[in-house]
Amino acid sequence: MSQVLDGSNHSLQSSFEGQDEFSYKPVPPTAVVGLVLGLLSFIALFGIIGLGVAVFGIVVSLISMFNIRRAGGELGGKMVARSGLMLSTFFLVTGISYQSFVYAHEVPEGYQRINFATDISTKEFVQKDGVTSVNPDVLKMDKQKVFVKGYMYPTRQTEDLQSFILVKDNGQCCFGGQPDVKDMILVEMQGKNRADFYSGLVSVAGEFVAEAPTQAGELRPVYQLKGTHFEQARTSYR
Repeated sequence: MSQVLDGSNHSLQSSFEGQDEFSYKPVPPTAVVGLVLGLLSFIALFGIIGLGVAVFGIVVSLISMFNIRRAGGELGGKMVARSGLMLSTFFLVTGISYQSFVYAHEVPEGYQRINFATDISTKEFVQKDGVTSVNPDVLKMDKQKVFVKGYMYPTRQTEDLQSFILVKDNGQCCFGGQPDVKDMILVEMQGKNRADFYSGLVSVAGEFVAEAPTQAGELRPVYQLKGTHFEQARTSYR
């Protein structure tokens, strides 16, 4: 009888020891971090920062899986690390596909995409016979239907704007002084089209006027856009 009890106690003790070994197997912090990054990677659907989070999640999860495998069974968390890797990879691929699709279809039909910084503001004015004129590269876009992204220069009015100043980056509209004349476009919404102020990146489409010296308060933009389309930018890519 005592032998039976001893055998039973030995079996229970072995069972508990095995359970303790399983329960307290340490999980590397990188596995948890990788899973959290994988969950956060859903923001890859909305911008380039999210894509960066997804890539970082993939790297951290791979490092975690490598460390777990090298530990020879002394570390747990394999499923945690694998889940983080799968989530980050899924959202990275999905985010790239979705943003590429939106980017390809955000320009209204009949308009051409231009980049505010490279196609306009970096083009210096030229002087000939003492006369300053618009750069020939910019002049080629005169009277053309264009699509451009930028930031709205803040004014007292925030709703139902018929006109506003578009600047190339948010440093100029929020933290800087008066922008350079090449870094501004006076947008005049046409017909019943109106715009509400938005502090983030916006998209505007319309007829570009390459040389239209105008004045809007203390700002004197050289370029003008007869706006027909306005919306918050669908992607952060210019």
